Parts: sequence; C-alpha cells; structure tokens
Amino acid sequence: MKLSVDDLACRRSGRLIFARVSFTLASGEAILVTGRNGAGKSSLLAILAGRLRPEGGTIVLDGAGERDLPESLHLVGHREGLKSALTAEENLAFARDLLGRPALSPRAALEAVGLGHAARLPVAYLSAGQRRRVALARLLVAHRSLWLLDEPTAALDSASQETLTGLMRRHLADGGMVVAATHQPLALPAREVRIERASPALRPRGAHPGAASPPSRVAEAGTEPVGSPTPPPPTLPLSRGEGDEPAPGGPAGAETAERAAPAARAFHALIARDLKLATRIGGSGALGLVFFLMIVTLVPFALGPDLNLLARIGPAILWIAAVLATLIGLDRLFQADEEDGSLDLMRSAPVPLEGVVLAKVLAHWLTTGLPLALAAPLFGLLVALTPTAMLAMVATLLVGTPALAFLGAIGAALTASLRRGGLILAILVLPLMIPTLIFGVSAANAATGGTIPFVTPLLLLAALSLIATVVGTVGAAAALRFGE
Repeated sequence: MKLSVDDLACRRSGRLIFARVSFTLASGEAILVTGRNGAGKSSLLAILAGRLRPEGGTIVLDGAGERDLPESLHLVGHREGLKSALTAEENLAFARDLLGRPALSPRAALEAVGLGHAARLPVAYLSAGQRRRVALARLLVAHRSLWLLDEPTAALDSASQETLTGLMRRHLADGGMVVAATHQPLALPAREVRIERASPALRPRGAHPGAASPPSRVAEAGTEPVGSPTPPPPTLPLSRGEGDEPAPGGPAGAETAERAAPAARAFHALIARDLKLATRIGGSGALGLVFFLMIVTLVPFALGPDLNLLARIGPAILWIAAVLATLIGLDRLFQADEEDGSLDLMRSAPVPLEGVVLAKVLAHWLTTGLPLALAAPLFGLLVALTPTAMLAMVATLLVGTPALAFLGAIGAALTASLRRGGLILAILVLPLMIPTLIFGVSAANAATGGTIPFVTPLLLLAALSLIATVVGTVGAAAALRFGE
C-alpha cells in the first residue's frame, strides 16, 4: 500500500494555512508532522482522513483494493470519540462493529494499553490519560493500515508513551503506515515533514529574518529515526484481518457480499449504540412523553367541561403535542456526536453517511415516535376520544411520526455545529412538518365519521413518510458533509 500526497494546500475561514505539502508513504513507513502551533498539522490529518476539503493538491492511495481512503485508516484526534455513559469495553466493541475487519477483542485491546482492569468502568470515571489510552486501543480492535495520530502522547505518562511507541513499531513491522502530528520526539524510525505556516511572522528555518515567507514550507528529512532508539516491539496477538490486497480473479458477487456484511454490521451497531445510550441516560424519549402528557392535561382545563368539543378537537391536540414533543432532543441527534468526535469515527465506517443518518434517525424514532404512538390510547382518554378514535390515532402516529423524525434530521444536521441550535432547528423544520400534521389530523377525523374514507389520508400520510425518509436521509447527510 502506498499513500501519495502532492502539492496539498489548506484554507480555513478564508485564510491560507499551508500550501505545497508533498510526501509519499509506503507500507512499513512512518512520518512525523511537525510545526508550530497553528501551522496546520491537525488540518493536514483532517484532510487526509477526508474530514476537510483541501484548497488544492491530490491524495492518492494505491493498493487498498475496493476500499477508499477513509475506510483504510484510523484517526485519533483531540476528540476521542468516546461516550461517557458507556464502559471502555462497550466503546471499543462499538468501534469494532462499526469499522469492520475486527482484530483484537475489546478486552485484549484494553489489556494491550494497560487498562484491562477498567474494562467495565464507564468512560466518565476515567482520567484524561486513561480516556486517551481507550481511544488508542481503538487502533487495535479493527484492522486499518493507515494510522493518523494527532498528538498521540497527549495526557499520557511515560510508561503509556512507551507502550504507544511499541504498538506503533509493531504496526509498522506488520506493514502498516503511521502519520503522527506531534510536538514531542517519538522513538520511531520515521521521516519528518515540517509545515511552516503562511504568515509574515514565521519564516523558513535558515532564511534571513527579512526574507519573505512562502505560503508554507515542507522539509522532508531522511530515514533516520526521530528520537532515541527503543527495543524491538512486543509481540501482540494482533490479527490483521483481511488482507490489504484484493484477491485476484474473485467473483463480483462475492466481493459485493463481502462489502455488504461490514456495512450491515455497522448499521446495526449504530442503532444498538443509540438505543443503549437512550435507555442508560434517558433523554428525548422520556422528555417527549412528559411533554405530551403536559399538553393533553392542560388543554382540557383551558377548554372547560364541553366533552363534545374536546372529542372533536382531540386528534388535533394529540398531533400538535406529538409534533412539539418530537422536537425535544432533536437538536442533539448529531450534535452530541459532533462534539465528542464520534461523528468523525462514523465517517470512517464502511456504511455511507446516508446509512449513518438512517440508522440514527431510526433509533431516535424508536425512542421517541414509537412510545408516543403506543401511549396515544392512554392520552386519548384525557381528551374524551372514543375507542375507534384512539385506534385511529395509534395508526396515524405510527405512520406519520417517521416523517417528523426524518424531516427534523435535516434541521439537526444543519445545526449540529451550533451550541444552542434548538430554536433555529424549530424554525427550520416546523414549516416542513405542517403537511404531515394536516394529513395526520384528517386521517384521525375520518375514522370517526368524516366525509372521506379513513384509508385515503392514511395512505397520503404513508407517502409523506416515505418521501421524508428519502429526502431527510439524503438532505441530512449532505448537511453533515457541508459542515465538514
């Protein structure tokens, strides 16, 4: 496998960070990216991982077969991509199932970084150094040839740094590749790529103080080790999984099935993780039910003792409550994963970003929309609904609330990078939810003797949900890509 980077440039917020970055990296080789703070080391790794769009230049990966660059790498950055409510072992199990091509078991990976004793502890209870070691253990649970490490020794003690160096040397000995951005020397046989930031205050090393600074400067050293030598790496039971090179002459159907299986496991892992988080820490599902109950409890007091009026507008009350309850927690659908780095991990999965969105929205609906629909008969008693109307409400909410969830996902993706985007999200998605509200109420009213048959608005409501599933999935994925 070989990685070729040619004439790469990066611009952030209209400002040129670096330019003319070129290097090659082959199997068994490592590169240390150095430079002052703000020179663009983290941006370079983000570009290599596909998180940022380069201003110019090319990145070519040869020898990876059908896999693209994001599916061939691990990225460990400043954000660990760990969920505090899950244990260290659960976080690694999720990463293994998400990324595919499993190597070490989660427990064995934690043992390799000296955290076997903390396998069943929630990550929230771990120190910064221990969290960093859990993130580094993710390198061992799924085989990826290219490791991108951003300040890998941050928060690590000396013993943990030696362990990390041993793991990196082992990875290189197995034919892997490492690109590490660091300020600290690493006892690793590596070349150095130094980035000089495009700023008049910074100049190339060796240049005259008055000389003009180029946009960036890359000095690629020889093959001498950077740092002091270390003993040979320890032997680890590290399975390489599938080979990097595709088997020649394999049938196309077998290759398709081989790629579909990891995608299916990743899809299932995303749903299972979000359901586990929802049940463990609570969230939008319970809050939505409480909010639903508050609305259907307060409205009868405002309308007075007229049961006929209450029964007539009951479906509208329940549907309005369902729309508003769906918005609760919707702003955290992608925002939480964006903040802790989990979204970066998902972008490296063998499932496309649309699949990630679909899995997360389905999990969100299972914890919000489905409980609302199942609780509709109980809440219907508070608005004097007949048994027929209650069953109709259950049917319409089961059919219509997926549309609310997928339409809301577009706003959630657009506001994922905003700290307090809940109000903006409501403004964006409420107009989109009005057709679903109209047909949902119409279907519920038709079941109790309306002028149109119940099936007609119900089928229109189902059509809206199907359209919203496609539009919401594609739109939310595009919004997440735009926000990279």
